[in-house]
Amino acid sequence: MKVNRSSLYKIIYDDVVDKILSKTYESGDKLPSESELERLHGASRTPVRQALMQLEADGFIFRLQGKGSFVSNQRPTDMWTKMTGFMSHYKDKWEKISSRTIQINSVQNDYFADLLNVHPHENLTYLRRIRYFSDTPILYLEHFISPKIPTDIFNSDINFLSLNEILLSKLNVKLIESNEEIEAVQAPEDVANALHISAFSPVLKITRISKDENKQPIDINVYYVNTDKWKYRVNFIE
Repeated sequence: MKVNRSSLYKIIYDDVVDKILSKTYESGDKLPSESELERLHGASRTPVRQALMQLEADGFIFRLQGKGSFVSNQRPTDMWTKMTGFMSHYKDKWEKISSRTIQINSVQNDYFADLLNVHPHENLTYLRRIRYFSDTPILYLEHFISPKIPTDIFNSDINFLSLNEILLSKLNVKLIESNEEIEAVQAPEDVANALHISAFSPVLKITRISKDENKQPIDINVYYVNTDKWKYRVNFIE
């Protein structure tokens, strides 16, 4: 089976995280070199570097120029958030996840502009997306993205899987903090149609605010979850 580049990037990332959490790689250990990771995963340099960049952004590793990548001497302070929600569904099943973008345009919205700390008359990038698991629609997502992020970065791969990966690989913007608010609601008609469920069926509505290294909000992601197909789980890790 052919694995696409985005899947391979996540496979490499998850493999290293697993080995850190299981203490196969201990604090201070040097990771395999980029060329060794390429051989281990049958990957090109691009997904290997993307995985290492994300591991560094998430605090799992640190890199020293000319010396390589090393396991951080402590877990990221927000480690527990990385093991919550729907992450378990991605685990070992990444190739079954896909996304489709159904709208990209600029909008003005006072409420979301305020959350993004920008002037209410500034244009925000607005995305509507559907995420699938084994071709079944699971998540309906709306993004309101800061005007700091140019809209055209999404045009080359409109059906991208990970917004974080796009921002990191194209703009070197790292999202390092997310806050979520969860509520149970009845699915609006457009959401119900996208998720192939009856109108006003119960769904989870989750509003996530993601911030960059300067604590500036970059993305407001409002998404709806069909929990008949996809369960929300939380695992607390010391």
